[in-house]
Amino acid sequence: MLALEKIITNNDLKKISLGILVAAPLFFLLGYFVRGCSSVNRQAKVTYSGSFTEGTLVSLNSKNVILQDPDFSIPLETVEKIEFLEDPQSLSPNLVPLSDSEKSFVGTYKIQIGTHKGVLSIFPRKTGGIGATLRFTNWGKGSNEILTGIKVTGKSIRFVRSCAGARCSEIGSNVPFTQTYTGDLDGKKIQGAYQGTNSSGRWLAER
Repeated sequence: MLALEKIITNNDLKKISLGILVAAPLFFLLGYFVRGCSSVNRQAKVTYSGSFTEGTLVSLNSKNVILQDPDFSIPLETVEKIEFLEDPQSLSPNLVPLSDSEKSFVGTYKIQIGTHKGVLSIFPRKTGGIGATLRFTNWGKGSNEILTGIKVTGKSIRFVRSCAGARCSEIGSNVPFTQTYTGDLDGKKIQGAYQGTNSSGRWLAER
C-alpha cells in the first residue's frame, strides 16, 4: 500500500471539533493540519464506523468530513482516522531514490482496458519505489483505485487491482475481485495483459 504521510486520529478530531465549538484559539490546530498536510484537494483515506473510503478531502468542520471523487459526507462523530495519501503532483522524482527502470515508468497515462477507458498515474513515493492509481472515466463511480504489488523489472511492470467489502461498492463494483496486470514499456506506451476473477484481456496505456 501507499505510505501515509500524515494521520489524524479520532482524538485529534475531537480536539479540533472542541476548538471550533468552544475555544477559537484551537483553530490553530485545524490550521496546522490543513496547512501541513495540504488537506484541501488532497487524496485521503477516511476510516469510519468500522469501514473506510478514499477520495479527495475538500472540507473538515465540526460536523462532517467532506470528500469528492466520490462525493461523500461523513459525520465527524463516526470518523476514527484520516490518513493523507501521497500526492503524485506534490512529489519530485529527484527527491526519491528510484531505480532507472522505475523512473522510466513515472507519468500519467491514458489507459484502455478492454472497452473501459481511464487514467493511470505512476508516481514516486516518499518512502522509495513507485506507487500507482487507476481511475476509469466510463466504468463504476470514477473513483481513484490504489494499485498494489507494484514491481518493475527492466522494461516490464506488474501490479494488482482489487477490491473487497465496502470498497467494492465505493468504486462501483457489484462483486469483489482481484486482477493481476503485466505490461512492457515501449517509448511512451505500456502494453500488456491482465487476468483475474472471471476476467482477462489486454490493456494499453499511453502518456
